[in-house]
Amino acid sequence: MTNLRRRAQPWLGTLVSIDVVLDNARFDGDRAFARGFAAVARVHESMSAQRPASDVARFNAARRGEIVLCDPWTIHVLRIAATLREASGGLFDVTLGAGAIYRIVDARSVLKLEAGGRLELGGVAKGYAVDRAVAALRAGGVRRGLVNAGGDLRAFGKGAWPVALRGAAGGFALERGAIASSEYRDGRSPHHADALIAPATATMYRINRTITVAAPRCALADAMTKVIALTDDPRHPLGGQICGQAWLR
Repeated sequence: MTNLRRRAQPWLGTLVSIDVVLDNARFDGDRAFARGFAAVARVHESMSAQRPASDVARFNAARRGEIVLCDPWTIHVLRIAATLREASGGLFDVTLGAGAIYRIVDARSVLKLEAGGRLELGGVAKGYAVDRAVAALRAGGVRRGLVNAGGDLRAFGKGAWPVALRGAAGGFALERGAIASSEYRDGRSPHHADALIAPATATMYRINRTITVAAPRCALADAMTKVIALTDDPRHPLGGQICGQAWLR
């Protein structure tokens, strides 16, 4: 593709790349990239537990009964997480098995219900950042592109993008949708050392698997990888609810 442009920046503990196809000679590609990365940066700054001023870090440090002001995007992710927790029977849980530790007050605030309760938005926030970057690119006039945040990908526009999966023979084409992959070796990601936590016991679940999920949105695909990892069931009912498909290897 002669009009393909790519930029990459470090965000979310990984390298985020944005590919766009510039189909108009007068189109401002630099502005499009700026829009996309600004959306990713906003998610990083509000939802990264490692940033002391982030919404997640401030919630984790808050006392029981304290109201924490948040970016509306953080509230949106918490709503998504609550819906997925119910739909998965508790297998997807951003509270690491602690249960009901927060209540959403309004579009900008959340109430902490339990002392010591902690949030870990991790992968779902990364997938959400990809979705928001895609929305920003579209709003800026980009008609075809691909956003990749460390293996969480979403493509939009007419035309397929070739995708190769680590450790898998061959590959496939991605068009107008998202995929996310999670790899575990003895229950940990070999790339980031993140542990797979079973919410029912709040302990590490030791598996040796790579899970890939395709879904309409990247946040949903990433969340579903955790459910598949804990059940070893690529046909888990959650897949039907989010229009997803999963592969294990």
